[in-house]
Amino acid sequence: MLSGLFKNCYGMKEFELKPIDFTQSNKAIIYAPNGVMKTSFSNVFFDISKGMQTTDRIFKNNVSSYSVNYYSSTYSNTNLNETDRIYVVKSFDERFELSRETISTLLADETTRKKYDILVQEFKSYTDEFVTDFNSLSGISKTKIEDFFKNIFDLDDKADWPDIFLKLNELNNDKSSIEELKNIKYTDIINEKTIEILQDEDFVDKLNDYLKALEKLIEDNELLSENFNDYNAEELGKNFKKHNLFESRHKIVLKDGTEITTLTEWNNEVNKQLNKIYSNDDLGRKFKNIKTKLSKNEQTRALKKIIQENREIVKYLINIDNLIELFIVTYINNMSREFNDYFTKVNSYTEEIKKSYETAEQQAERWKNIVDEFNRRFKVPFEVKIENKANFLLKDEIPNLYFTYTRCEGQEDEEKADYGKDELMKSLSMGEKRAMYLLYILFDIEIIKEKANSAAGKYLIIVDDIADSFDYKNKYAIIEYLYDISKNNNIDLLILTHNFDFYRTTVSRIGIIRNNCYIVQKNNDETLEMKDFGYLKDYFSNVIVSEIKDGNINTDEKKKKLIASIPFYRNLSQYILLPQEDNKLTCLLHIKTAPLDTVNVSLSDIWNVFLNIVSNMGSFDNSFDENYINAIDRIALDVYNSTNDEVVLENKIVLSIAIRLEAEKFLKSILVANNVNLATSNNQTRDWSNKAEIYLDNEQNRIINEVNLMTPESIHLNSFMYEPIIDMSNWTLKKLYKDVLKLNGTEV
Repeated sequence: MLSGLFKNCYGMKEFELKPIDFTQSNKAIIYAPNGVMKTSFSNVFFDISKGMQTTDRIFKNNVSSYSVNYYSSTYSNTNLNETDRIYVVKSFDERFELSRETISTLLADETTRKKYDILVQEFKSYTDEFVTDFNSLSGISKTKIEDFFKNIFDLDDKADWPDIFLKLNELNNDKSSIEELKNIKYTDIINEKTIEILQDEDFVDKLNDYLKALEKLIEDNELLSENFNDYNAEELGKNFKKHNLFESRHKIVLKDGTEITTLTEWNNEVNKQLNKIYSNDDLGRKFKNIKTKLSKNEQTRALKKIIQENREIVKYLINIDNLIELFIVTYINNMSREFNDYFTKVNSYTEEIKKSYETAEQQAERWKNIVDEFNRRFKVPFEVKIENKANFLLKDEIPNLYFTYTRCEGQEDEEKADYGKDELMKSLSMGEKRAMYLLYILFDIEIIKEKANSAAGKYLIIVDDIADSFDYKNKYAIIEYLYDISKNNNIDLLILTHNFDFYRTTVSRIGIIRNNCYIVQKNNDETLEMKDFGYLKDYFSNVIVSEIKDGNINTDEKKKKLIASIPFYRNLSQYILLPQEDNKLTCLLHIKTAPLDTVNVSLSDIWNVFLNIVSNMGSFDNSFDENYINAIDRIALDVYNSTNDEVVLENKIVLSIAIRLEAEKFLKSILVANNVNLATSNNQTRDWSNKAEIYLDNEQNRIINEVNLMTPESIHLNSFMYEPIIDMSNWTLKKLYKDVLKLNGTEV
């Protein structure tokens, strides 16, 4: 059971939702003209589902309030609690996306997910430790290290730590760690400002000059060589001391035969040979040239200081790419944990995670089923595809849906192109956009179906004009999908529509019982009124013709149906090409004198015209015959005075015809009084009103203009399309009827 009361909610001044009994049938439908209540109503229920406050966006000073009862639950804007029991399918939302809630609910089973989460957490503990180590050695921000590696190894954005470690391992096997670099920060050597200098041709030339001079001096040196530089010599001295080499009475013989027997002798010899090299005037000048180039800004001066303290690194500056790789290899081999340990752990977790992905892929079948269902049901120029299913099943990432757009399908010049949603949306019609929007809705409804199958209680789905702008094939596809949803007894379905054809088709195809069919219209005071609405099949055949076909027109109710059928039989005479009968029936909708004199026509005359169009009706009972104008005047007044709130189509038709005749009666009197020719073309009411306009005051012209606007759709309707007269509220027609009677001096 669903009921509610709404005041000042998104433009709804006041609306009482009559109790809808979902216990007899879990399907209901509300027909409402555009602009009456559908969007406002669905917005309130959307707020309820999200636990959000409802407002009146138009009259912002008004206080919004509502009270909704759905079975044992009560919802109001003074007690906001989010609920998953109510879901609203809006007509369209240009910014539609899959919600995080939908993604997380359609994930892999709990066992797989928990195992994956544990693996990822343990995996992350190693990568976090690695990042911390690398950060302390390199100076690169922790948040930038992963992207740093992706950039260095030319990996795409989808690459992850396992890909990075594979590249690191390859690099580690290819290059050796450089001891001179381990205590130098990468960010001090390579940054935006230093790169500019290091790649400068003049600086590179000066580096080459320096390195060539240094190479020559080392080549002739008694102690040092290309493979044993000053850094190596100093480090070796530290190890001699650490391991007590000379205290054990060992000695070192240099290549020139010099014997070293103490640590002091070693240090003196190293300093002697270094001074010999670095005190060289030519080398000093070249080194000075390098330092001068590095005095440009703060960053380059920092590099200058490093070079002064570590001359041995100068030779690596000549090749930046190589230097970067040497830094990486040096850092990963000087961490708190062996790199091979990191690599082995990451590999083992990667394999386990891969297995989880394989399991998740198998469990992603329902995602594929939703996409397949959309492709099967809906006719659109694109095919929906889904990939990387395991990634979003396990990692909560947005599913990668893409769309293959096809032109000239099945022909020799067939063309295909793949697009993302946002790209394709720019090229689609509104109907196609709505179809794509519906695809995303299917995922949400799948969640509700799953909950409804497994949980106690009821779920309410409100569908707001979902078929608007669709072609007939897709419209029927939507109806069939709604039918499939309605087969779940734990889901209640409330459909809102302004399309009368969609209303009738939906009621028929998904089997909505008459008691759950409603119409909402706006009253004169802007309040909304909900009424029973049962026009399910052909109205004229089932409601009017069946009541009068025997010719026994013996009550005002039957006479009303006889008059209401005039537009139908007139329309029928046009279809079967009977112009004489068409002209006769036209005389009943206007004040005419030929071929029938409207004011002198009797009900039996009308019946005889009907018999000329269809012959399988009974003879008219003349004992109940009377003048047509007298009958319609009396019956229209009864309709005007009726307080019956049911939507009765024949009441509206009779009232509309009476309004037209009263208006023409008034116009004719004005034209005759002013000696204006009454001759007219096809549209007599419009022609007479144009001729009379200059003789009428503003109020009279306003009333006649309303007659011209409102009555044509009501009078010239047919059995296939009578939506305009249904949309028109009773009070609107009654007010106009009162106004035209007043033009002729009659007060009601």
